[in-house]
Amino acid sequence: MRKQFYYYESPGEIGKTGRFVENFLQLFFPMSTYCLCCGKVIDDSQIYCLCNHCSQRIRWGRIYIDLDKESLELGRKKLLNSAIACMRYGTYERRLIFDLKYDGSTYAARVMAAIMSDRIMSDIEAAESLMAADYIIPVPVFKGKERRRGFNQAAKMGHHLAKRLGIPQLDDCLIRKKETVAQRSLSAEDRFFNLKAVFEVPENMARRVCGKSLVLIDDVYTTGATAWHCSEALRNAGASEIHFVAFATGNDFAYI
Repeated sequence: MRKQFYYYESPGEIGKTGRFVENFLQLFFPMSTYCLCCGKVIDDSQIYCLCNHCSQRIRWGRIYIDLDKESLELGRKKLLNSAIACMRYGTYERRLIFDLKYDGSTYAARVMAAIMSDRIMSDIEAAESLMAADYIIPVPVFKGKERRRGFNQAAKMGHHLAKRLGIPQLDDCLIRKKETVAQRSLSAEDRFFNLKAVFEVPENMARRVCGKSLVLIDDVYTTGATAWHCSEALRNAGASEIHFVAFATGNDFAYI
């Protein structure tokens, strides 16, 4: 049986109370005690809080999306400058994402951000593009869903990634105007139209992104529908460059 611990952080910067709670929980329930993927007992020598069994089965890589081919075959305007993921999306990778997204294990966001940072910084071209960015922008969830879940998983990952890369994160710069049918239940074509006119940059935030280079972050890049519609809203607000970083991808146009 997998052992679960629930460690909740307050949004944005952790204050004195948040740091006290974090230190207290780490004292009694250190992240390095259990594998984040299967719950097996491990020691602090295990990288990314993963046991050897799970680590060896995760399909690691600096995985790029062929945006030119994707745009051509899908008949969409190319809006992203680049898109990169840290691993292929599969059974073990899904466990990490679902622990964060649905089981409330928000401490996993810190480990996922560490993985993303290490993968980015190990690629010279990707590191140069992303380190030159002005802001990290998390893909938003609808506010009602965020209240029910208690957090936005992309914002959680982005918060830790921002600290690692030294790039500020802009929350609430990009918003989701309405709740939609879950993307995972739809076909690739339906996923695209499901998100039409869903994202926007509020008028009072447009000046923050106009002329800026941005890093858009999310847990998964699947068909690219979410990335495309978010990018459209950011481009309409005047963003000059948009680079997408995902924890995992199952995209048909992905390559190593």
